[in-house]
Amino acid sequence: MHFKPKILVVEDDQAMLHLLGEVLGQMGAEPRLVASSTLAAELIEREKFDGVFLDLLMPELDGLELARRIRRSKSNATVPLVVISASPEPTAMQDSFQAGINFFLHKPVTAQQLGKLLNAARGLMLEERRRYQRAPVALLMRCRWQAEGGAVAGIARQVTGQSINLSASGALLELPELPPLGSPVRLEFSIPGHAQGVSLAARVVRQHSARSLGVQFEVDDPTRRRLTEFVDKTLASLSSSA
Repeated sequence: MHFKPKILVVEDDQAMLHLLGEVLGQMGAEPRLVASSTLAAELIEREKFDGVFLDLLMPELDGLELARRIRRSKSNATVPLVVISASPEPTAMQDSFQAGINFFLHKPVTAQQLGKLLNAARGLMLEERRRYQRAPVALLMRCRWQAEGGAVAGIARQVTGQSINLSASGALLELPELPPLGSPVRLEFSIPGHAQGVSLAARVVRQHSARSLGVQFEVDDPTRRRLTEFVDKTLASLSSSA
C-alpha cells in the first residue's frame, strides 16, 4: 500500500480482534483495536479514521447502531465501513447495507479474504484520507453569517481573517470575531494558481480558541476536486523542501 490506512477494528471476541489486528497490520494498515462498541462510539467523535471494521453481534451497542452513529458523526460519516459477522439472521447483510455498510464478510474469514477486501476498500480509504488531510496554509478568508439573539439578531456580520490550515472538507480559521458554534456561514477565498475564486457554504463545528474555529465545508464535487488538488500540491511541495 502507498499509505497506511488508520482502521478502527471493533470486535468483542478478543481472539478475533487480535487476529484481525495482526492480519491488517501485516498488510500495511494501522489498526486501532477496540473490544467495546461503546468506546468505539466515543472514539469516532474524537479521532479521524480511514475505515472501520466491526462485528454485528456485540453486547453493548450492536454493529448496526454503531454504523448509524458513525454515519451521523462529524469526522467519520463517509469512511468505508466493513462488517465481519457470524450473525445467523437471514437479513443481516441487507440490514447492514441499509445502515450504511460498504462491505460485508461472513465469519470465519481467511487472511486471503481480508487481503482482497482491503485492496477493494483501498481506493475509498485513500479518497477519505485525501478529503481530510490538511495543509498548513494562510489564505485570506472572508466570512459572513447572520447574527442571532440580542440586539444584533438578524444583522449580517462579515469579517476578514485567514486560514490556519485547509482540507477539501473544512478548515481551521483565525478571525477577529467568531460566529457562534453551529452557525451556517459563507466563506469566500482564492486558491493560488486558480483564476476563479471560491464561495462556499460551511458550518462552525468547533471553537479552538478565542480567535480560531473549525468549519466543515458543504461543497460540490468540482470544488472538492479543486481543493483536493491544491492541498495535495501544497503538501507535496512542503515534503520535497523538508
